[in-house]
Amino acid sequence: MNGSGERDSCFCFHSPQSGLVMEVDSLLNLSAACVAVYADSYNNDFLSLPASLKDKLLRVMLLKGVVTDLNISQLLHSGTHTLDMMNCRVSDFSLQQIHCPQLRRILFLRNLSITSEGVRALVASCPRLQVVDLTGCAAVTDEGVLALAHGCSSLEVLSLWGCSDVGDNALLELAGNCRFLHSLNLSGTQVTDVGVIALATAPCSNRLKEFHVARCRHLTGKALKAVFTNCINIQTFIFDGCPLITNQEALLYLTGSKLIQVSWTVY
Repeated sequence: MNGSGERDSCFCFHSPQSGLVMEVDSLLNLSAACVAVYADSYNNDFLSLPASLKDKLLRVMLLKGVVTDLNISQLLHSGTHTLDMMNCRVSDFSLQQIHCPQLRRILFLRNLSITSEGVRALVASCPRLQVVDLTGCAAVTDEGVLALAHGCSSLEVLSLWGCSDVGDNALLELAGNCRFLHSLNLSGTQVTDVGVIALATAPCSNRLKEFHVARCRHLTGKALKAVFTNCINIQTFIFDGCPLITNQEALLYLTGSKLIQVSWTVY
């Protein structure tokens, strides 16, 4: 692979098996297997590519799950805006290599190798994050969320679904620092009425449109009342699997609400 071709809109890929030379635009249209087989062999050549080609290659490699701890630093540039890493098995080491001040959106899914340490490193280099999805990243704790709350004041969308060690400390900091937050998923965490009430009375309460607290087993009708009383623009509220919230309380607060989507469990 040669990143210094005559045209800055392409680079060449040399297959070690056939010696065939292909332009990257053709390579990107080939099967995922082609990218997966050869990506790591040539990742040192990615560094010299122009940003537009890195973006194209990165999209394909993210989709196919072949971005790794070993090649991620070669594929990024200062203007990288989005990283959908739901298909990739990366670790904190990758997050420590992401130095993208323009990064707005990063997504993970059920990655147990991502911890609060990695989140802290990410926040330090990417303070403009607006959308962070840590769904199923169970090794992320309050410490990681505190880093997000303090370092990314423009945060708008956050999913901590399944982060079972996250609790009220994290929610209190989000409430106090993230005034633009409008979508929050805390399902399967340890939050209680204390944290939810703080969020419902925080500056972001008028912006909050989507709130998920399914299987948050410590919540009671007090949390429900706080949300319905203060979050006047909420459209989606998911609180199924919360055994301390009674059916009578749910019906009481739902009467007259303008919710578009709601889900709760009848006990």
